[in-house]
Amino acid sequence: MDRKQKIMLAFFALLFVAYLVVATGFVNEKRKHIYCNTIQITICDSAINRFVDTAAVRKLVESDNRKIIGTPIEEINTKEIEEKLNEQNVVKNTEVFTSIDGVLHVRVYQRRPIVRVHTLAGSYYIDETGFLFPLTNVYTSYVPIVTGNISVSFKSGYRGAIAKEDKLLQQIYQFGLFLQKEDFWSSQIQQLYVQTPYDVDIIPRAGNQLIKLGTLNDIEYKLSKLSTFYQRVMPQEGWDKYSKIDLRYSNQVVATKR
Repeated sequence: MDRKQKIMLAFFALLFVAYLVVATGFVNEKRKHIYCNTIQITICDSAINRFVDTAAVRKLVESDNRKIIGTPIEEINTKEIEEKLNEQNVVKNTEVFTSIDGVLHVRVYQRRPIVRVHTLAGSYYIDETGFLFPLTNVYTSYVPIVTGNISVSFKSGYRGAIAKEDKLLQQIYQFGLFLQKEDFWSSQIQQLYVQTPYDVDIIPRAGNQLIKLGTLNDIEYKLSKLSTFYQRVMPQEGWDKYSKIDLRYSNQVVATKR
């Protein structure tokens, strides 16, 4: 590239930068005279969960005497609105922004529970990220339930990540993740009952047996044994022959007749 070409390239580069500066200034000046005329709320995953609706979100957007309609879009604090919405237990994330047609866009992503757990400090959902939050009266998510003697390190009303010291909750979370990717077991396992962390029972949807798991370790291995038992024994013996199926022993399934 000769000297003349370099000069021309630098000239056009400066011209382009100048254009961007002028265009940005023009847009910014124009935004000062654009007033919000609409609040457009989208619940992005409402087909999966219904913890929040547009009316509830709008009420939060306009809370704290926050005037939106009629306010210049440049003066709307979208970050503050996002923070307000993200404080809600059932909200995973939000996106709030304005457009030059005077619309305030609010996009809400809800938390997606994978298991419901009833502890000695209250009842909670655990979502797919391991976030723990209290149940709500607005909507019930139909996910597997874990009940029994579940002690925790936090107080009632807690929301947040599962603490390292809550090892049983960590195991329950991993159990929920396993069920989430296994359609058969997700539909078959209705509830877990925790006698102790070392003595956990499955209450199935189909069949009238008590299924002994022991600990929540090696869930995939234990359920693979149960699957084999279902396929090989149940068709011959019938679903009502056994009152208890014990998966606690290595390389075997111990079934107790009624």
